[in-house]
Amino acid sequence: MSVDLWDSALIDASIWHSRTGDVSRQFRYRALYVALPVDQLESGRLPLRPDSPGLWRLRRRDHGHRDGSRLTAFAEAQLAPVGLAHCRITLVTMPRGLLHGFNPVSFWLARDHGGLRAVLAEVSNTFGESHVYLCRHADNREIRPGDRLRGKKMFHVSPFLPREGHYVFRFDTRPGRFGAWIDWFGQDGNLSLQTSMTGKARALTRTSLRRAAFRHAFQPLRVTGLIHWQAAKLFSRGVRYRTKPPQLAIRRSDAVTEKPDV
Repeated sequence: MSVDLWDSALIDASIWHSRTGDVSRQFRYRALYVALPVDQLESGRLPLRPDSPGLWRLRRRDHGHRDGSRLTAFAEAQLAPVGLAHCRITLVTMPRGLLHGFNPVSFWLARDHGGLRAVLAEVSNTFGESHVYLCRHADNREIRPGDRLRGKKMFHVSPFLPREGHYVFRFDTRPGRFGAWIDWFGQDGNLSLQTSMTGKARALTRTSLRRAAFRHAFQPLRVTGLIHWQAAKLFSRGVRYRTKPPQLAIRRSDAVTEKPDV
């Protein structure tokens, strides 16, 4: 039986990065994510509850407004101005572990009876900063698995990439799976970095959550270590290290339907 992300789920994700251009390098690792319907999360109807202790935790101040306020308030603030306040929201994220919490990217999926309408891609860096890319079609039609949404890169993530260029996003949220692809194109228009997070969805229950938390209690610490290990490899190969620029004042930007180059 397929598990729908809007009913809550565990996602056995495979994360892949491929860099080309100045240096060719690929790496892949696995991580376990959760898909949490935000209304059920905040009403306490899910096995994982916000701001509660445990081997796995979800803190409100790690997401959205980052001030501990309700997650639904953040989602509504982003979606209401573009006519999507009526959508149901599912948050796909990596919970905090026993000693550490870090989310390279979380996805807020906005859906109504007609399908997926928008995705808030909440990107974080290891410097404690975050930025949200609002991915949607300009007319708010359904986002299908093959649709490509383009947005200007506005946020410093890696010290081995400039902040300039643009992203192309793709998503697949059909039952039983989750997929997100984010490709980065430099100022020269060349595709230089491909990333993906894909995996099957399975039921989130008290038992499956307990087992997952026990087996992956230190997952965020492991992911942070892998990121720094890959950075060390790039540095050893002579890739230029870029000092972090001041974060831009704008904290949310748009990624809309990609138009073919003329």
